[in-house]
Amino acid sequence: MNGPVPPPRIAVAGVSKSYAGIPALDGVDFQVPAGVVHGILGENGAGKSTLMKILYGLVRPESGYVRVDGVDLPGGSPAAAARAGIGMVHQHFALVDDLTVVDNCILGAGRGLGLVDRAAWAARIRQFAGRLQWTIDPQARIADLGVGQRQRVEIVKALLAGGGQTRVLILDEPTAVLTPQEVDELIPALEALAAGGTTVLFISHKLHEVERLCPTVTILRRGRVVYDGPRPERDAMTRLMVGEVPPVLGLHATASPGESRLEVRNLEGGGLHDLSFTVRAGEVVAVAGVDGNGQEPLIRAILRDARAVTTPGLAPEDRLGGIRRLGLIPDDRQHEALVLPLSLRDNLVLKEHRRFPFATSWGWLRLGRWRAHAVDLLTRYGVRGGGPDTPAQDLSGGNQQKVVIARELHRNPGLIIAVNPTRGLDLAASADVLRALAAARDAGAAVLLIHHDLEELLAVADRVLVLFGGRIREAPSRERSAIAGLMLGSPTP
Repeated sequence: MNGPVPPPRIAVAGVSKSYAGIPALDGVDFQVPAGVVHGILGENGAGKSTLMKILYGLVRPESGYVRVDGVDLPGGSPAAAARAGIGMVHQHFALVDDLTVVDNCILGAGRGLGLVDRAAWAARIRQFAGRLQWTIDPQARIADLGVGQRQRVEIVKALLAGGGQTRVLILDEPTAVLTPQEVDELIPALEALAAGGTTVLFISHKLHEVERLCPTVTILRRGRVVYDGPRPERDAMTRLMVGEVPPVLGLHATASPGESRLEVRNLEGGGLHDLSFTVRAGEVVAVAGVDGNGQEPLIRAILRDARAVTTPGLAPEDRLGGIRRLGLIPDDRQHEALVLPLSLRDNLVLKEHRRFPFATSWGWLRLGRWRAHAVDLLTRYGVRGGGPDTPAQDLSGGNQQKVVIARELHRNPGLIIAVNPTRGLDLAASADVLRALAAARDAGAAVLLIHHDLEELLAVADRVLVLFGGRIREAPSRERSAIAGLMLGSPTP
């Protein structure tokens, strides 16, 4: 005789949440059983991050409930979520840069840093990292790690926070900064977690990864569930998420590039070895490479060390350091591009707030112009989730990125440096960003694109450079497999 049917691992019913009167979630219902990898899909601003924050106890819903294994989860209590065995890896890192990996993991488990057996914790970190086929140094300082390595620490920290008994693991864009090889190492680990009974909620805009991992999906659109069930075909998923999205292909330039705008000559130090390259007006020069091969030292050198870097195509006031006509899209929008507590109006005039027409010649700020400028850019770049007075921290990650793109590109910069500009963006938003970079290139800008997504990189690149072991070389062709081989250190075929 069959026993009683166990309750679903997660049951969400009637969950709603609004911000400033704008619905982020509207009556969301879905259930997920134990021991599966379940996809949570939707375009930027669809409500995915808000929903996951409710599950993790960071946000209290205005109505509805969440149950874990049949037990109601108190709203707005991360401690209660942790006791229920829920772990979460956020899209943006929640690590203390000045502390070591082991101390971050101890803090993530809600422990103090006083009398702690760090050797035992270090052993557990190595054990959990080993399950994911990773090597993590527990004594490494977070500030010394690359973006991909920090993401690995976040995942291990979330598993350790559940004491090894995590029942629900929420992953918000966990592969956004990982290389294809690192994704290949992560996927079997997540499958093993599910086989052991853990429910994994996998949020991703990369539908090929969803197809590999998720037999079932829930799709949100503008705060409502539009589909919940077995994973549809890719085209159907795309239409449910964002409507028809034209492919971004063949955006590389056909015209001859113009004058040199950025020259790097014999750059040494910080793990870099005799780096030299040029970026000219009217071209996108893309730098491909596995994270940790010199991307961060290269960016730091370009922005902070002018000794080996020149900008011959720009007037002195526009060069690196003066920078009115430098468009900079950094990798970490929350720490390097936005002032999160400030309004979108204020963030959108950074660099220009004391210049005409946003200020008078006597230094008076023209706040009405600030507001009109913000309304125009928010509309033109399709920013959702708020208006000019909304704090930047209230937007989803993808919409925060749109704010950065809007501010940096509307000034028609002569030189654009973009680092992983589509990180955390959905298909439509990613296509918009790539088209914007291509349009800036076609208008005469020089674009240096440092990007982890090889497919997107190839869609817009006129020339491809590969960074490996701190050395750079030009790809002999646009063949994806040849470039991927150079990224992994294979010799030129």
